[in-house]
Amino acid sequence: MVAVASSGVRDDVAAARSHIGWVAATGIAIVVGVAVRLAVGGGGVGDRSAAVMTVLLSLAAWLATMLLSTPRAAFLVALGLVALLDLAALPQRNMPDYDEREAFFSTDQVLTAQLPFVAGPAPAVVTLLAEPVFAGDAPKFGLAGDISGTQLAWDCAFQRGMHQLALPLPSTVAGGDVRLKLTGSPSRESDYLLVYGSSRRGGFLISSVVAAELNQTATTCMLR
Repeated sequence: MVAVASSGVRDDVAAARSHIGWVAATGIAIVVGVAVRLAVGGGGVGDRSAAVMTVLLSLAAWLATMLLSTPRAAFLVALGLVALLDLAALPQRNMPDYDEREAFFSTDQVLTAQLPFVAGPAPAVVTLLAEPVFAGDAPKFGLAGDISGTQLAWDCAFQRGMHQLALPLPSTVAGGDVRLKLTGSPSRESDYLLVYGSSRRGGFLISSVVAAELNQTATTCMLR
């Protein structure tokens, strides 16, 4: 009788240790999965919300499986769900650079950016991914700006559709604080400029490059 009791106790202890081990493994899997989710997404507000949702869903699935099956099965269910959610967060192939856009339809609106200084003897060019929208043969607005304290204006041969605008800079300006705005008579209904941005890049798709590196498909404006 003593030998039988001792064997039963050992079995209970082993079962308890196994149970604790699977629970710990589940916790580790969830923590690692959340860390991977934040690393893939970049840690933005949406990524943090998705991480919280991952924790809640995986814990709910784990608890439901624990009530119906074994700790090992619950671990596998939680692990599979975390892996599935992490895979869903991976970036799509051939994903466009932009995921948001803003309409500029007033001369009071200002597009601001901080661009690195372009080194070299060649003049710099500010590029902007935008889409002019206008009703007539040509838009009723133009572009002007303040680049590192220098007031500039450009004449652009705007074309319909999304394309890259190239704004040449004088040789004395090579980047820095950028403040662009519309001139002329833009309107909310028919004459405005859509500017594209990226949440991954943290703002508008605007950059400064050397003129020689400018994309040949860009629409180059004339500096006044």
